[in-house]
Amino acid sequence: MSAGSAALGSGRRDNPSASAPPMLPPDPASPVGPDPNPTLPRSGSESYVLRPATIADLDEIWAIEVAVFGDDAWSRDLMREELAADHRVYLALVDDSGLVVGYGGLLAVGADADIQTIAVVPGARGSGNGRRVMEALLQAAGERGVREVFLEVRADNPIARGLYQSLDFEEIGVRPRYYQPGNVDAIVMRRTERGRA
Repeated sequence: MSAGSAALGSGRRDNPSASAPPMLPPDPASPVGPDPNPTLPRSGSESYVLRPATIADLDEIWAIEVAVFGDDAWSRDLMREELAADHRVYLALVDDSGLVVGYGGLLAVGADADIQTIAVVPGARGSGNGRRVMEALLQAAGERGVREVFLEVRADNPIARGLYQSLDFEEIGVRPRYYQPGNVDAIVMRRTERGRA
């Protein structure tokens, strides 16, 4: 994403560039399993809409999760729990055919919120879709009275860091060797919501 075109991930992990997606394991709950290559554009659509994500989106979201984050991907069960948990806002970025091509999640409790994750497939990158997802999550945080929004980003992901800085996140700390395997540091970032219109 050029400020929204790289594989973004925060809250827990962030992949600097998902160039060749791994083959996905079959979904044990489905006879077909997730699409083995969700990073390829499948509809030719260039018009994307954000909507609330639901459990019905789990297969598509999990396929993107595994393709974008590889070894850092959440399990299918954890992703299901996230989509259904209290205090969460999950959004799906869908194309004209209804295909999920990106998603993002926010955990908001009291005055604080965390960007849990954000990912956009390569075919939908480069046109500000990552920024759109982030802005919608930040709007949701504001609507819930959040004063500070936090995230973690891989130290080796300058594209995602640049996007977050352009959205007024500031670097406030480092978590050494947070991302495993690879011993990559996490940069902790914060945005203060107070006084925003």
